[in-house]
Amino acid sequence: MEEKKHVLTRSGYDKLQVELEKLLSEESGEVAEKLAEARENEAGEEAIFFETMVEKERLDERIAYLRYVLANATIVDHDDDPEHVSPGNRITVYDKDEKEELIFDLLGSAEVTSGRQGVSLDSPVGKALLGHAVGDTVKVEVPDGVVKYKIRKIELIPDLD
Repeated sequence: MEEKKHVLTRSGYDKLQVELEKLLSEESGEVAEKLAEARENEAGEEAIFFETMVEKERLDERIAYLRYVLANATIVDHDDDPEHVSPGNRITVYDKDEKEELIFDLLGSAEVTSGRQGVSLDSPVGKALLGHAVGDTVKVEVPDGVVKYKIRKIELIPDLD
């Protein structure tokens, strides 16, 4: 099976790394402690033990996912081509049909699924905008039809954290 490369911004990579380190410390401390307490509980509180096991399983799954993403990450370097849309860019577009301006933060899917606000590279909008420059008009197929966006501005996403 071919490993999927996960495109991440530098700040997205760093945030996932911090989350992984936090979860690893929780795994070795808090959850293990709860599990030990639940096992020793003579009152036979199976519900507590079950809840703790479910929590540990979720934690283990998240840790495995983060390790996989970070191990297979391609970090975007914005020095390569600042004139064309790439992950980590904030793109201002004009919707010609709705006659309104929209702003999209373009991110790798791992960053979006990890709670960061933005448009995934794998989405129709992300795929359509990728590689285009200011002044280009792009057509995006959406469930309601086709929308046309004129790219007005490309800038780096400011790190709000």
